[in-house]
Amino acid sequence: MSIINPSDNFSIIALLMIAVAIGVVGEQRRWFGVLPGVLFTILIGVLFTSVKLLPAGSDPNLSVPVYSFAFTYLIPFSIPLLLFNVQLKRIFRESGRLMLLFLIGAASVFIGALLAGVLFKLGPETHKLAAVYTATYTGGSVNFMAVAEIFNFTESPLFAASIVVDNVFTILFIMLLFVLPGLKLLKPYFPEADRSEAKPAEDSETLISEPYLVTLSKAMCASAIIVALGFLLAPPLEELLNTSLSLDVLIITIVVIILANVFPNFCRPLEKVSFPIGMFLLYFFLAVIGATCDLSVLLSTSTGVIFFAALIMFFHLAVILFFGKILKFSIEDIVIASGANIGGVSIAAPMAAAFEMKKSVTPAILIGIMGYVVGTFLGIGAGLILQ
Repeated sequence: MSIINPSDNFSIIALLMIAVAIGVVGEQRRWFGVLPGVLFTILIGVLFTSVKLLPAGSDPNLSVPVYSFAFTYLIPFSIPLLLFNVQLKRIFRESGRLMLLFLIGAASVFIGALLAGVLFKLGPETHKLAAVYTATYTGGSVNFMAVAEIFNFTESPLFAASIVVDNVFTILFIMLLFVLPGLKLLKPYFPEADRSEAKPAEDSETLISEPYLVTLSKAMCASAIIVALGFLLAPPLEELLNTSLSLDVLIITIVVIILANVFPNFCRPLEKVSFPIGMFLLYFFLAVIGATCDLSVLLSTSTGVIFFAALIMFFHLAVILFFGKILKFSIEDIVIASGANIGGVSIAAPMAAAFEMKKSVTPAILIGIMGYVVGTFLGIGAGLILQ
């Protein structure tokens, strides 16, 4: 049991806000050197959970309304706020190569899972473990559960352990990714990241003629309408396509991109107000992500499952770093693509924003969504090969 009750919403929000404030203010004032504030926001969330101050979000039997709210609402609402200044031609021309890195990362997860299945024999259901980890480290939790159902893995003794390791290892791996761009050892081997603005400088003048509150109202209203539209259209589209994938984030992304390109004179002026708000929501979401990582739970989990997941992750990291170096990607690009593989949309987008690579936010979302599409199929393939 944690010191703060799972239903004590305002106390939980206050502690998560502390984690956000330390991350944001610390980065601005260079408290952490070259390391991003997002990393420390996650770490503080981990610390609060590990010392039992906050309830652990990794416990499947525990309901924490604040965490549920963050996972359900913050990411969908933040996407339009971050993407009002999308210019598709320029983004795909200058940042579209992230898809190549993502596909390399997905292939490395697939091969890593096959290696883990050969090296670590965890019983007759080893192939199922490889299948779910391939799915989740290509797409995400949706793919994990889809593949688990397909292989009847949910009744397995390994199922609970695999979920715990997945949650905890994902957080630890993401924290490692945030550290990599700040390592002086790697800098000489990779080119500098492109941190140029995603729009012409003269666009910023549009905001001057309009009061801040008016622009803020427009941004929040437009974002709310886009999100509502995404959630209204998703269920019938999912039924039409006969898919178990959640399509709301994809629809929201498509709608805001269309609006930003069809009505640029309306959307572009919103960016200076909307982008910081979107970033704040993402920081809060990542503080919640940290709170789902209870290190004490990891210690009581099967060591075989731990080594299984670790091999997949670090094989993936070695491969994507190797090919990223050969193809002359920046370390930030590599980290964003890897984050999309391991953590999905909700990790890749804030990574791009945290590294001040605004032009990479939309490609990061797109490659994360690609993971939803291919994750289940790669997971099934890995499981069938090992079976």
